[in-house]
Amino acid sequence: MEFQDRNAGEEEFSQAIIENLFLLKDGSVVMGCHVVCGTVHRGDRFYYVDCVGRECFAVTVADIAVPKVGSVEKVSAGEENARQAAIKVAERVIGKVHPGHMLQSEPEEVIYKEAPGWNAITECFEKRYPDQKIPAHFGCYASYKPDEMGPLDGISVYNGGDYFHFVTYGLSELYEKQNGNPERSGYGFELTLKLKKEGLENPALEVRHICSLLQMIAGITVNNGHQFTPGQFLAMGQQRGLDAASKSAITGFITKEDDIGTVESPFGKVQLVQLIGVKAEEIEQMKNKTMTPAQLAEILKDGLTDYKR
Repeated sequence: MEFQDRNAGEEEFSQAIIENLFLLKDGSVVMGCHVVCGTVHRGDRFYYVDCVGRECFAVTVADIAVPKVGSVEKVSAGEENARQAAIKVAERVIGKVHPGHMLQSEPEEVIYKEAPGWNAITECFEKRYPDQKIPAHFGCYASYKPDEMGPLDGISVYNGGDYFHFVTYGLSELYEKQNGNPERSGYGFELTLKLKKEGLENPALEVRHICSLLQMIAGITVNNGHQFTPGQFLAMGQQRGLDAASKSAITGFITKEDDIGTVESPFGKVQLVQLIGVKAEEIEQMKNKTMTPAQLAEILKDGLTDYKR
């Protein structure tokens, strides 16, 4: 295969968000990508980067396939199949690539961006999960509205054994100090959630679905200024379950402080506010003030969102 360093000679900047991964029998990896700008050509060299520009290394596009057509020479942002491009790379990248990260055409555009606020959150989770230096990560294109970026910069998902532990990045100040309150970073909190694994028919689908829900809930803060704190309840305005198949009895959330506690960021404090899934009848009890969120949190001591409850 002839190597084409097309990106070095053209002005066009190209970027694709990795949404899922497929391992082939020959050990190669196919990335299910959303091409968000520019064009990806077969033979091009791209640079793999995480959501803040780290873990940068080069890969070569060996093949591209799109639904109903098969193998193609190129795929461009805005085309019908731009959200469903299967990109195979020549290099062995097993264990190195993750959903939510990116392929980009120009490494000079991906210079590491200092993110002390981001690092402070990550350090707290690395203390809890010391063997997980590179958790699953979903970038801002895990949006709550089709074709729109979500309000969060990213969501990391740690393996907690019996559950998936989610944490958001973007409601606090990640890169620099912007608000005038030295005691509080951004809105002063990030959201977390622990999803119980037992009973999940399609864990990968449910993880992505939770990321979309977190983007939507974060949008309540970004768009309306709502401050999430422990001891609240959130009715999502629906009777159907919040799982991907809408089969569960979980229709809303209560909040408590995550047991990881409060992050001491260089930009101020960041409280980790944990969401716990609750049923419609429990939402009604809290609306009628026959039960408080704190009382329900005490009943749900494990703090897990359990779709089979």
